[in-house]
Order: sequence, then C-alpha cells, then structure tokens
Amino acid sequence: MLSRRLWLPITCLLLVLTLLAGYGYAAWLRLLERQHIHRLDWQSPGLGRDGLHLGHLELLQQGPAGELHLQVERLHLGWDQLGIAPPFWQQIEAERLSVSWHPAAEPSSPDPAVPELRRLTAALSVVPHSLRIDRFSAELPCARGRCTLHGDALRLARERSALALHFNIREAGKRLAWSARLRNPADELALQLALAVDDHPQLELNSSLQANAEGLLWRGELSAPALSEAATLRDWLAAWGLPPGTQLPSPPDNARLSARWRVQLPPGELTADRLRQASGRVEGSGSLPEPWRLPGIGRLQGDVSLAARSLQGRWSIEQLAADLDLQEPLGDWQRRLPQALRSDSLRLRIAAGTPLDELPNGLAGRALPLALELRGRGPSPFELRATLALANAPPWALQLTDARLAASTPQLAMAGWAARQLDARLNFDAYLDERRLNVQLQPGSRLQIGTLSGHDLSLEGLDAGLAGLQLRTQLLGGAVQGWQLEGPGTLSSRRLSQPALKPQGWQWRGRVQASAARLESEGLITAESDLNLPLQLHYDGDRGLHAHAQLPELFLRAGNPLAKTLAAWPALLELSKGRLSARASLDLAPGAAPDIRLDLSGKGLAGLYDRTALGGLDAQAQVRVAHGELQVELTELRLAEADPGIPLGPLHLRGRYRAPLAQTDQGQLQLFQADSELLGGSLHIPPGQWSLKQDSLLLPLQLRGLRLERLFTLYPAEGLAGSGVLDGQLPLTLGPDGLRIAQGQLAARAPGGRLQFRSERMQALGRSNPAMQLVTQSLEDFRFTTLRSRVDYDPQGKLLLAMRLEGQNPAIEQGRPIHFNINLEEDIPTLLASLQLTDKVNEIIRRRVQQRILERRAATAPKEP
Repeated sequence: MLSRRLWLPITCLLLVLTLLAGYGYAAWLRLLERQHIHRLDWQSPGLGRDGLHLGHLELLQQGPAGELHLQVERLHLGWDQLGIAPPFWQQIEAERLSVSWHPAAEPSSPDPAVPELRRLTAALSVVPHSLRIDRFSAELPCARGRCTLHGDALRLARERSALALHFNIREAGKRLAWSARLRNPADELALQLALAVDDHPQLELNSSLQANAEGLLWRGELSAPALSEAATLRDWLAAWGLPPGTQLPSPPDNARLSARWRVQLPPGELTADRLRQASGRVEGSGSLPEPWRLPGIGRLQGDVSLAARSLQGRWSIEQLAADLDLQEPLGDWQRRLPQALRSDSLRLRIAAGTPLDELPNGLAGRALPLALELRGRGPSPFELRATLALANAPPWALQLTDARLAASTPQLAMAGWAARQLDARLNFDAYLDERRLNVQLQPGSRLQIGTLSGHDLSLEGLDAGLAGLQLRTQLLGGAVQGWQLEGPGTLSSRRLSQPALKPQGWQWRGRVQASAARLESEGLITAESDLNLPLQLHYDGDRGLHAHAQLPELFLRAGNPLAKTLAAWPALLELSKGRLSARASLDLAPGAAPDIRLDLSGKGLAGLYDRTALGGLDAQAQVRVAHGELQVELTELRLAEADPGIPLGPLHLRGRYRAPLAQTDQGQLQLFQADSELLGGSLHIPPGQWSLKQDSLLLPLQLRGLRLERLFTLYPAEGLAGSGVLDGQLPLTLGPDGLRIAQGQLAARAPGGRLQFRSERMQALGRSNPAMQLVTQSLEDFRFTTLRSRVDYDPQGKLLLAMRLEGQNPAIEQGRPIHFNINLEEDIPTLLASLQLTDKVNEIIRRRVQQRILERRAATAPKEP
C-alpha cells in the first residue's frame, strides 16, 4: 500500500498525463480539421529498431481546392534522422502509393502559376531527406476527363541544398525514365532534367533562377539531339492534353532540337505577364533529317535556327537561318492553283544578308538583312531569289529588293484558253506588312507565251513587257480588301490569227489602271500592215465595259493597211488614192447585249473594183450592233466616176440595212436615193424597201435622157453614128443565179433622131444581096421618128433587143416612110471587156479583162465528145 507521500505525486502525474493526452487529442483533431482531413486510417502498425511500420494508410482530404484521396501500402518511417520539426520523418519508404485528385469546380483562391524563388526555397526545406516508392499510380484530371498515371522506382534524395529525383512512367509498353536534380545554393535555384525512353536519351534541360537586384535571372539550355521516341511522347502528351477524337500529326523521326536562353525577369510572381516583360536573349534551332508529314502542309525536311533579344518585353530577331524542303505540298494555296502550276516540292533557304541602304519608314532602324531563295520543282518549276529585309520586332513587315522570279510551264488551260510554252521573268521590289502589299516591277520583267488560243483567237510568240507596273494591295486580317494595278505595258504577238483578220504580227503599247471594280487602259495598237489604232478601254463594275478606238486618217497613196488587215476586205477592191478614217465604240453593260458603233468616212477615194475603175468616191456610213440587231446606215455615197467599160457617174446613193444578228443576210434593205448619170442621161432607182428573205429582189431601174451619140461613140461598130434621146424601164431582178432583166422597155423621145451606118461590109452585103440593098441604103442616113425596143438580159450575160424603127431616108423615094423590126443579141460581159481593152486602160484591168475573156471562151466552147 502506497504511502500518502508517494500517492500524491503519482496522482498529480497521472492527472497531468491525462490533461496532456486530452490536449494532444484535441490538438490533433483541430489539426485534421484545419487541413480539411476527413479520414485518416491506418492498419497493422508496428514498431521496430529501424522505425515505424504501417501495413496500410489512407487519407481523405476535402478542402476548397478539391478532394485528395491517398492510399499507401507497406509504409516505413525510419528512425534515422527523425526531426523535431516538419517533416518529422526524413526517411520514408513505401511499396505502393495511389493518389486520386478531384479539383474543385471553382477554386476559391488559386495559387500563382509559379511561386517566387524564396517560396520555392522554403518548399524544399520540408522535403524529406530520403523517399522511395516502388510503385505508384495517380488518377488526375486531363483533357479527356480522368487519366491514370502509372510508374515505379521513384527515388528522392536530399543533401543540404541539392535534391535528386528519379522515377519511371509506364505508357503503352514503353518506359519513360525521368531524372531531375534541383540545387538551391544561396539566392539561386538550379534544375537539371533528363528524359530517356527505354534507355534511349531524348532530352536534357539545364535551367537556373538566380535572385539579383533587378529580380530574377533565368538561364537555361535545352538539348534533344535525337528524338527517336517522339511518337511515344506525342501519345502520352495527347492522352493528357487533348480532348477525345483529336489527332496529332505523326511526329518526326530522329528530329533534333536545341535552345539556349538568358533572361532577366522583373521582381514579383513568375507569371506569364512577367515572362513577356523579360529582357535577355533566346536562341534555338531544329533539324529534321527525315521528311516529316504534316497534315494539310506536306512532308517537311531541313534545318532552321533563330536568335531573338528582348528589352523590357520588346522582342527583336537577331538571327534567322533556314534550309527547308517541303515535298508534296498540300496547302489550300496549292489546291487553288491549276493542276499544271502545282509544285511537287518547295525548297526554302534563308541566310544572313547584306544590310540595305534605303528602307521604307516601316522598316528603318529595325530590319534584319537576309538572303532569300525559294525554288519549286514539278511540271512548272520556278525560282525566286531576293534580298530580304525583315522587321525584327512587331509590327511585322518585310521588304524584298532585287527580287528575281523565273517560272515556266509547258502548257496551261483555263477559262476556255490554252497556252503552251509559258515563261515568266519578273524583276521586282516588294513591301509587305499587316496593312498593305506593294509590288514594283523593274526593267527586264516580261511574260512570254509560245502559243495562246481560245474563243476563235490564236496568238503565236506572245510577249508582254511588264516593267514599270505597280501593284498596291490593302490587307485586313490577312485578307485582301482591295488592290490597284497601274503603269505602262507592252503586248506583242508575232502572229495573230482571227477569222475577221488576216494573220500577221500585232503590238499594243500603253498604260493600265485597274482595280477590283474598275479598269482603264489607253494605248496604241499597231499591225505589220502599218495600221495604227489608238484604243481606250474603261470598265466599271456597275456600268460595264466601254471601249473606244479612233482610226486616224489613212492616206491611201502611201498604201492601204485596211486591205492588209481585214479578212473581209474584197480581194478585187484596190484603193490607191484618197483618205479613210473610222471611229468605233463598244458598250457592254452587265446583263445586257453588246452595243457596237462604227463610223466610217472616205474622201477622194480612187482605185479599182474587179474590172471597174473608180474615182472621186466620198462616203459616210454608220454601223451599229445593238439589241440583237445589225444596222447599217449609208448617209452619203458620192462617186464621181466608175468605168466598167461604159462611163458611169456621178453616182449618188443613200440607204439603210437592218437585220437580226442571227440572220444577217435576211434583213430589210431600204433605199432613200440611188441616182447616176449615164451616157448623158441618168439612171434612177425609186426609193423603196426590200426584204432579203425573198429568193430574188426586183429593182425597177429607170433610164432618162440617154444620148445615142455617146453610145455609138463607145460601141465598137465601124461606121455607126447617130443622135437621139432614149428613156426606159428596166426591171432588174437579183436572184440566186445572178442578174436578170425581163421585158424591159426603151424608147426614143419625140421628135426622134438620126441613124447613120456606113461601112464597107454593109455596102458589099447590099451589092451581093438585092433584098438587103434597100436596108443598107436606108441606114446610111435614117431619120427615125419612132425607136422602141424590148430588153431582155439573162444571168449568162446575153442581151436581147427586139427593136422597132419607124422613119425615112430623104434620099430614097422622096423620103417615103420605112419601118424596121430588128433583133440584136450581144454578150455584154464580152462587149464591156472589149471596150476596156484600150491603150489607156489600167494594166491590172487589162490582165483581169483578158482573163475574163479566156474564161468565157472556155465556158462557151463546144465540149469534145
């Protein structure tokens, strides 16, 4: 039995222990509550010489940041280095660790992305000296919802200011071995990180943060000399960072990456804004030894390097070099090109260049000089070489100087046109920024095409001179908002073929002003035929196209370029004197048919048409094509003289012709005036209207005042003379087989006239034939009171005259009345031809007449059986 002296101390000790136990338990509960720990269970505890053992430990923490569920199997807390301040155990070992983390939907106070250096240093102080976990798994949120990370062999060791960490991650049968070493000397934090996949080194990182008076100095170096397991890293990162269904491109094989930086960060938290405000230098390089297939781009191969410097967040590029080869390009720009212009591969080279003396204001003082070379291989190869001045800091801009672009293609077809042997040589300067693109073409710029054909037009040896053209483009967000093209140009073709023109060389020289909605062009078109044609074009998106051409006066004594130019020029028409001029215009409104106007003027024209000599021809005519109709207005035609064998003229003609464009040969002909002088009298066609839809046209020719003495002067009959005035009606029919006159009428005016026919042949005929003696004697001096004749003419040129003569010869039987019925037949083409064969006739007409006579003789000669 204890004495009173012992009982009292023991009682006090038990009371103190009870109070301490109650206080400790209450403090433990408050600690769990402050840490939001809702469950803390352990199983199979045990104590040993080497430390504390737990068969199972489970912890559930539910706080404002989210829910953390932690399970540990076979946990060992070593007695060695047991501390009196957290962490109490400096040596921790576990056979298995499982972590599950569910973040809160809306965290109450998110932590900074990167804590300050002193906070990192403080965090390192609570890391145990030794940590080993044989296997671990972590269920964490990811882009696909929830992902689980599996690993093993996690080892952590801390010695003074250094921390070493090693662990493996298992992914798709691959082992990702991570090793990191973190050193924390005074005012500095240094990290060394390495990754290997199945014992193949992939990348290394050396980085350090050092506190100084200006904030933090961040230095680092990244090296990936051989990314042979890039596919494994891609799959792992995609599983954690990309939503379901998203596919990353296949990674390159054996790519090489390297980077180095030295950056001064301002004081404060290490946020993204502070990184952007840093000052320092960054350089990096990448290499793709094997082609890397990028979806929508192609197979990329080559090297690129870049160095940049920043001053308080203002970054500028110091160095840029690239040697890249893009095979099988697949960009949208490539698909928009015609098949013949698409490239099989592109080669881009960028190297250091020579600084430029003159730069635009947008690049002055901030340009990086580079040498640029871009080549395209394929059906249409091209090569671009230029000196490039690149803005080394925002706003971005570039200047191309002494650019030389050479491109060619064997053939190209688009919009109904086909071109062969295209060759372009462009020398230019260009400026590009986020708001505009300006291009200035320099001397030597030209486009050459071997042949270009389409829409009934064919050009051979096409050559376009482009020197001096300027292109100005307005940009907004990378899209073209407007453009203007302005400057001089030349366009020539060695041979131009078109149904309305004779094949020959053509050239245009002038100026062009163009935009998306307007086009204005003014220049001179010339042909090998010496035809010069000033041409003006104006296009407006609302009003359409307007073209105007002015043909200066042509002095035909020096030649007739129209005859050498127009395919429709009559082959038998030759003009050797006078002046010709013309004006033409074209209006083509949107959604409307073309409106074409042509004004023709001729003064003092002279020449030949077939076997007819023409002289003193003045003419005014207007041609219009509008509303699906052709209109030809002959306002004036005056011909001083025409000589088809019988002098004709002066002639006056005015008329109009209208026809639908679909049937230009079946319109309406209207004559306002058709008069001509003939043999001292006149030939007249009354005003009228005729439809060319009919098989034949009837023109009622009216003859007035024809004088016989002039006719007999021209008629090649020996001893024939006379006088008198004739009037008549000749219904001239124009049909498919030619000209025809049926039952025409000629008659002499009262009081009549006189006929004299004295020739040796007629007198011999009268002596040999008594029945003809009275006839021959009467015609030697016949005074007629009546002369009437029926006139018929067939398409073969035969003229039939059935004449009635009534009168007397004063020397025969005291002038008793004598009546004659005479039928005459004459080959008019042959007669006119014979009338033209004189010494004064034009040699060209002589040859044509002789050819005509030979042709008629051959046609009328009897055919051999």
